[in-house]
Order: sequence, then C-alpha cells, then structure tokens
Amino acid sequence: MRNIWQDVKFALRILRKNLGFTSVAVFTLALGIGANTAIFSVVSAVLLQPLPYRDSGRLLSISQVDRQNKIIGVPVSHTKFTQIQEQNRTLESTAAYYVLGLALATKHDPEVVIGAHVSQDFFDVLGVRPARGRAFLPEEQKIGGPDVAVVSDAFWHSYFAGDESLLGRTLTIDGKNVTVVGILPASFKFPLQFPEPGIWLPREFENSTLRPEQIQSGAGYLSMIARFRADQSSARVQAELDTINSRYRAQFGSYVDATKYDLSATSLEESLVSALRPSLLVLLAAVGFVLLIACANVANLLLARSTGREREIAIRKALGASRARLVRQLLIESLLLSLAGCALGIFLSSSLLPLVRSLNPGTFPRIADARVDGGVFVFSLVLCVLTGVVFGLAPAVQSANKALHSSLKEGARGSSEVGSRGKFRSLLVIAEMGIALVLMTGAGLLMESFARLVRVDPGFAPKNLMTFPINLPAARYPQPQKQAEFYRQVLERLKTLPDVQQASATSYLPLSGAIRFVFFCPEGHVCQGVGKDPLIAMRQVTPTYFDTARTPLLRGRVFGEKDAVGSQLVVIVNQTTAKRYWPDQNPVGKHLANSRDMIQREVVGVVADVKFNTLNATNSEEMYLPLAQSPWPAMTLLVRSGGDFRSLVPAVRAKIAEVDPTLPVSGILSMEDVVSTSIAQPRLIMQFVGVFAGFALMLSAVGIYGVMAYSVTQRKQELGIRVALGAEPRDILRLVVAQGMKLTAIGVLLGVLASLLLTRLLSTLLFGVHAIDPIAFVGSALVLVVAAFVACYLPAQRATRVDPIVVLRFE
Repeated sequence: MRNIWQDVKFALRILRKNLGFTSVAVFTLALGIGANTAIFSVVSAVLLQPLPYRDSGRLLSISQVDRQNKIIGVPVSHTKFTQIQEQNRTLESTAAYYVLGLALATKHDPEVVIGAHVSQDFFDVLGVRPARGRAFLPEEQKIGGPDVAVVSDAFWHSYFAGDESLLGRTLTIDGKNVTVVGILPASFKFPLQFPEPGIWLPREFENSTLRPEQIQSGAGYLSMIARFRADQSSARVQAELDTINSRYRAQFGSYVDATKYDLSATSLEESLVSALRPSLLVLLAAVGFVLLIACANVANLLLARSTGREREIAIRKALGASRARLVRQLLIESLLLSLAGCALGIFLSSSLLPLVRSLNPGTFPRIADARVDGGVFVFSLVLCVLTGVVFGLAPAVQSANKALHSSLKEGARGSSEVGSRGKFRSLLVIAEMGIALVLMTGAGLLMESFARLVRVDPGFAPKNLMTFPINLPAARYPQPQKQAEFYRQVLERLKTLPDVQQASATSYLPLSGAIRFVFFCPEGHVCQGVGKDPLIAMRQVTPTYFDTARTPLLRGRVFGEKDAVGSQLVVIVNQTTAKRYWPDQNPVGKHLANSRDMIQREVVGVVADVKFNTLNATNSEEMYLPLAQSPWPAMTLLVRSGGDFRSLVPAVRAKIAEVDPTLPVSGILSMEDVVSTSIAQPRLIMQFVGVFAGFALMLSAVGIYGVMAYSVTQRKQELGIRVALGAEPRDILRLVVAQGMKLTAIGVLLGVLASLLLTRLLSTLLFGVHAIDPIAFVGSALVLVVAAFVACYLPAQRATRVDPIVVLRFE
C-alpha cells in the first residue's frame, strides 16, 4: 500500500510538470465522459428508474389492439372496462380514466386546466393517498353523485399559493360547483399524461363529447391501468384477458368494440418508454463512440510522451524496478488523468443538465428527473476506471517492455519512432477514423431523414395561422344546436377584425395526434355493421375551414351555409378514401353512412390528404362533416392573418368574450408551432447525434494531426537527409500527406464496412431514407477525408521547412 501511495505522489508530480499535456488529456476525456454522463442521466431517468408508485413492477396498462390495421393502444370502452373488473381473478385492482380540458373560473379571466375523470380505485391502483383530505367515496362515483374533486399539489400552489383553506372550498369548474375533498402529495407524478392533470374528478362514465348510447355500446375513450396480484404474472393476466374478450364478443356482438379488437396487457412502464428506447439507445451508442475516440487520442498522447521518458524508465529499470512496477506506475498516471477528466466531465454534465431538463417533457417523459444521482455517479466512476485502463494499458506495457540497452543508447541522441509503437499509434488513428465515420454516417442519415420529413406536405399551409382551442361546458351548452350557434356567432365576429383573412373551426386539429374514428359503410360495398365495417377518421368543420387551412379541393365543392340542419346530409372525403373505395370513379355524388345509424350522407367534395398524427405517418381514410349538421362541443378556432398574427390574440379573445365571457381561452398556438412540436423528437435526436458526430470529427482530426506532427518531429533527420540529397518541398509535402492519407483511407474503408452493419439499427428512426443511403455514406466519407487532409497538410507544410544543415549538425 505504501508503494502505491508513493506511485500516486510521483504520478502527481509528473503530471504537474507537464501541465500542457495534462490539460489537453483531461479536457479530451472530460468531453467524452461528460457527454456519456449527461446522456446516461437521461437514459436512467426515462428508461431505468421505476415509476414513482408503490411496487410499480406489478402495474399494467390495458388497451385494445387492432391487429388487422396494426393499431395499438386503442382506448377501451366503459362496458369492456366493467366486464374486466367483474370477471378477472388475476388483478388486485383496476381503474380507468380519461383526460380533458376543464374551464376553471378565477377572480380574473377563466382558465383552462387539464383534468381527468377517474374510476373509484384509480388512486388505490397507483398506491397513492391524498396528503390532505381524502379520495373519492363510493357514493360520489354513482350517477348523480356529489360533484367533488381531488387536486394536485402543483395546482394547489399555482392557483391558491398553498392556502390550507382550499380543502372543502367550492370551485366553479365547467359551470358547476365542485367541492375540493383532497390534495395529492407533492411527490405524486403522472408521467403518462403531458401536461399532467391538475384536477381529478370522479365518474369516468361521464363524457360530454359522447352521447349516452355511444358510451353504453362500446365507444372507446378510457385508458385503463391495473395492478396484478402478487402470486400472478403478466402472462397469466394476458391469458385471462383473452378469455374475457372472447366472452365479450359473444355477449356484446353488436357493440363497436366487440369483434375488431383484442385486449393487450403491457407493463405500465413499458407502455410509457417502449417507443423512446431506440432513440435513447442510439444516443447512448453515439456518446460511447465519442468516448472511444477520446481514449484513442489520449493513448496517442501517452505514447508520444513515453518516447521522451524512455531514458527515465531505462534508468529506473537499471536501478532494479520490475516491469510490473513500471506498468503499475504508468497505469496510475493514466487513472489519475481519467479521474481528473471524470471530475471535470461530471461538472460539465451537471452544468448541461438544466438545459436538458428544460426540454419539453412531451418529447421524453420524466426528462425533468434527469440528474447526476448515485446511480449515475457510480456509472461515471466505473466508466472513468475503464477509460483509464483502456487508454493507459497499451502505452504502459509498451513503455515497460522497451529494451534497456536501446533506451539508454537512443536517450543519448533522441529516439526514432520505429517498431510496434509506431504501428500501434497508426492503428489508433485508423480506429479513430473508422469510429468517426460510423458516427458521421449515422448523423448524415438522420439529417437526411429529417430534411425529407420537414419537406412532407401536411395538407395545409401553417404560416400565419393561429389556433384557439375551446371546449364548451355541457352544463351551459347541453343542446347540440346551441353549441353550433356559439361557434357561428364567434366566427361572424372574428371576420370583422381588419387583419383576419379567414376564420373557421375544426373538431380535431391536424398534427395534434387527436382524432375520432367511426365505423362506416361506403356506397358499393357490403355493410356488415358496427365492429366489422372499415374505420374512418372524422372531423366536424365549419364551411370556411378548407379555405382557412388552405387544404386543396380536388373535386366537387366545399361546405356552404346551406349545409345546415334540415338540408341534405353531406360529407367531404379525403383523397385516400376516394381512391380506396371508388377507384377510377367520380366520388362526388356517392354516399356513405355511419355504421351505427346507417344514415346516408352524400359526398359533395374530395380534398387533399391531411396529416392528423405525424408527418411520417401513412395517409388514412378521413371524412369531414359540416358542424351545423353534426355539432361538437370541443372545437379549435383557426384564424389566418396577413400580418403579425400573434398581435391578433387579444382581439380574438375579446371577440370570444363578447359571445361568452365565462369561457377560458388558453393553449393558443400557431400552426407552425404545432408542426414543430410534431417533429420535436426526431429533430432532437438528429441534433444530439449531429453534435456528437461533430465532436468525433474534431477529435479524429486532432488525433491524426497529432500523429503526423509527432511523426514529422521524429523524422527530422530522415527529412533533412532527403532535402540534402535534392528532394523538393513538394516531394516532402507529398511524402508526409501520403502517410496520413494512407491511414485515413484504411480507417474510412473499415468505417464504411462497420457502417453497413450498424446503420441498420437506425432503420426505425429513418423516414424516406434507406439505412444504406449512398449520399450519407459518400458525404460523410468526403467530409472526414477533407478534415484529415487538412490535419495532415499542416504538419507536412512544416516539414518542408526543415533545414538539413541544422538537423545534421545535431546528429
């Protein structure tokens, strides 16, 4: 132990004497270790940390699967939920909920608060108890039960500054008086929904957007969670759900969800992160590559430095130091460098994490929990030790193995880079080039994919288009025609604003991810009924919607004021619907019907396809109904202006208040923001990988520059003799550059071969680009070759200025 402490003190003295070398090595390692620590903290928070609930490993998400159309995560109906509750034997508790926007009356303007209707056992399933007050009572879950609410700690502090008197107070929510009976603990989080609900209400069977007969006949709108018994497993739960679903089909064969859907039980945590795992693992692999390149650079620095220490090591050998002792000494120096790099890296990652945590939680759930905790610190420490061994072992062994007599002989007149040491340095450069090319090719693929994604036509023109979501409370707008009249009056007022070009409303905003599906029967096809007919997305829109959104009309006409109650029922379909069900025919004049009521609607127009979920999704069948004929309480106003569209917000709010001053208007976004949000995750992955590829390019260029600069220094005698024998500067330039480009060529070749294998792992993240895309491969290789050429040219230029008289005089 005493000898080890002596080695540590000696290593510290050596590193202090060479502050330039130490600073470069520590900073290089800090980049690699810091990037790995930052990304691992995100991976830990999102993928590895258990959900913040009691015994979260037993929590399940239960949803429906449409295997025919490959659609997963379909909400369950209230009827199916109750059947699962009554028939299961493997579940300890079950619950269901759905999220909605609630109008909260305040002292000033009304505001929209995200809320949720939940079933009786919701908080029991999650193992949560209110910190103040109580949860819901059985009588509050019955039809006509008392209107009560449990609120989150964040809501309590945001709206009432933590006032203890909130408990028992009556709030006006959606026009109804609701009593607060409980306040959840500050530790309670609900990452399954973003933004998280602030108000929790009982009676999951109350849904103002659905008619009672729809709720009672299989309409899916509930998210379901459950906790399985300690003596059961998720596989047994799935088998039981299959049995329950078979009974449901037999008993409720005419219901919407009877025949088309299977039930699926997934770990609650898996349902949250499964779609994110590939992206985060790609980021982790990318920073791992950066660290490998950093290790190769530091190993090269150590090899170069060891040449200058050959005489010192030879003298220590002559004085009796064993090879093992020398290797230990040099490894301790490497580990001290690594520890210093680790400390600086952790500091850099801790400084970066606040920026990472500020990212939209909708992009990566639980990203706000990313921090350097105990687990991340242990990861960084292990990474630090491995890094020190990886970049330090080979230089230490090579230095300790140097023959004593040759070291003393070369120490008297300077050494030359020959033998295994020079070959090993070359191998490190080749490895750097290959790894950098893999990372750059991956970044190139993601960039090309993202470029193609943003060029996708969404089916509308987002520029200068603002959105204003409104949800009419059922208490004040119970009749459908009253709902339609409200929106008609608002739009009439908006058209009087001088900067407004067009104004309209839609039930579901494009690219919002929200849409309503119904079973339908198109003319010319056999109708099989609800649950068996094909599905189609449905929106209610006002007559000027297509002009406002600038969605092209391909055939027929758009809706007009005459398409009102009492007139011919009409519908507009998108291009995909027309091509699929009436190919080579004119769809205008055809008819289709909702499979539930079989009321025929005449197709009066065909419009271009619009992306309603993501830009990279395939186009689906969609139909539009005039709002006047099919009223809907929750609509989004679209307002197009010719100037500064954001300055319209106060004027639009005022016009809405003229019709109903109690309605809150929040969540206002431009359509450009909506489009940007829909591609936030691929953009973030592309940016991160691009930055890491830039680091890899920089480090690899520095690496080959260092090798070539060192080679020129070691070969001064040879170069001087060549110049003395008549070599021209261009000959020296060509010689040195050719040496570096040879290493680059081998590295690029190996990098291409590795990329052919590894880029296939990116396939699920790419859009419109093949994993073996020649543009990305060739472009990345060219950038790397150019950077390597510049890195080789600079020391080669210096080599042309070698004075043979000066060099030979010293030799």
